[in-house]
Amino acid sequence: MRFGGYELIEKIGVGGMAEVYRARATSSEGIERTLVIKKILPEHAANHSFIRMLVAEARVSSLLDHTNIVQVFELGEIDQQYYIAMEYVPGPDLLAVLTAATRAHLRVPLDLALFIVSEICNGLDYAHKATDDQGRPLNVVHRDISPSNILMSDQ
Repeated sequence: MRFGGYELIEKIGVGGMAEVYRARATSSEGIERTLVIKKILPEHAANHSFIRMLVAEARVSSLLDHTNIVQVFELGEIDQQYYIAMEYVPGPDLLAVLTAATRAHLRVPLDLALFIVSEICNGLDYAHKATDDQGRPLNVVHRDISPSNILMSDQ
């Protein structure tokens, strides 16, 4: 499915405000890039509160540059639908990993669990201490730390 200059390959998530797609962007020279498109759900596309929240998320996220935080490439509007183009992280989310382990009657090894928690804390610490280019605190508070929002890169 086309969405402006993007090809939406598959829906990978839906929340209360937005839907998320794995997508592909192809340059005029034929260079392809896999990324994520997060766009406001169609039923909320005209809701100014949702638009403001998405714009604020994109603005703050675009100022963050950390290996444990997904990079924001673009904020835009296509056919009256606001969207964020973001880095694609290949691999499952933590919820999928925990669910698979539970189904297989396996425990996540302690050293791996501690590594995951440590990396989450590293990203949150960076975000909480982040400042703008004038040195003013961004006052970032992530309001949805949940296993489904923790991406586990398989690379």
